[in-house]
Amino acid sequence: MSSEKIPVIFDCDPGVDDAVALMVAFAQEKLDILAVTTVAGNVPLEHTTRNARAILATMGVKNRIYKGASEPLMPVYKEVATSVHGATGLGNYSLPEDELHPLEPESALVAMHRILSEAEKPVTIIAVGPLTNIAILIKAYPELKEKIEKLSIMGGAFKKGNKSAAAEYNILFDPEAAEIVFNSGIPIILASLDITLKATMSGRDLLNLREVGNPISLMLADTLEYYFGGIPSMDVADSSDTLHDVVSVLALTDPELFTGMDLKVEVETGGNYCRGYTLADFRSENKSINRPAPIPNTYSLFDLDVEKFHKKILEAARSYK
Repeated sequence: MSSEKIPVIFDCDPGVDDAVALMVAFAQEKLDILAVTTVAGNVPLEHTTRNARAILATMGVKNRIYKGASEPLMPVYKEVATSVHGATGLGNYSLPEDELHPLEPESALVAMHRILSEAEKPVTIIAVGPLTNIAILIKAYPELKEKIEKLSIMGGAFKKGNKSAAAEYNILFDPEAAEIVFNSGIPIILASLDITLKATMSGRDLLNLREVGNPISLMLADTLEYYFGGIPSMDVADSSDTLHDVVSVLALTDPELFTGMDLKVEVETGGNYCRGYTLADFRSENKSINRPAPIPNTYSLFDLDVEKFHKKILEAARSYK
């Protein structure tokens, strides 16, 4: 097995669960994080960018941050998730301006173009917010698709949405971008709500995180308590509090924690009720009616080892000083 690191661009809209995902990602020896790019989503771009800067400063890492798209391709959906993540996206957590991680002058698009163009091997993109940055990159520089190894995406829902009956938040925020990305031909690992709602965190897990006692674990414990509306049940089996975005990180570094299947997934961009719906085609080949099996465009995750999932989060938190 190769010990060579996976080069990664981490595209995000922090967001509390984005903060946990960033903490876990930077702790993984298997990942070489080339850049963090921000996008509007959970909260406006001004806040997602500031939050990314606060998270990296709290972790004490030196990687570069680039600001991306401030609105979806077609700004139909105006709502933000402040009721879940707080007015600025990290609950009540903030840092003074002079303590924030520096922001690079290049835009996310320019930085991604440069990084991919110069990359000696294909780069993986972890995308845990709306897919606006990725769609703009694909449309502006289609020749760079071959420089993208895969996309590990948190988004979508096959059974039920969380922002509408049909749609999950990230996809509903910019379904046109999602449609471009899902039809790009780039291999996709998809963490939809069908798996992320199983990535629950209990009060015991939260207390274990707080007991680590370093700056990033204490920051995350405080923001998660806000995110969950208090300390959740001590038993994970009784908890419905979820860490969606971490799944897309560990799906790359610890794929043995997950099971899934290859599926063709389409994104609904119209409709009065189903805008943003991710439709998975579960049909198989049927020779009697001359129907070929659909050609998959995602490896969609459906189940995980919750106990090991939380051990990985705790191990990551303990790796920081």
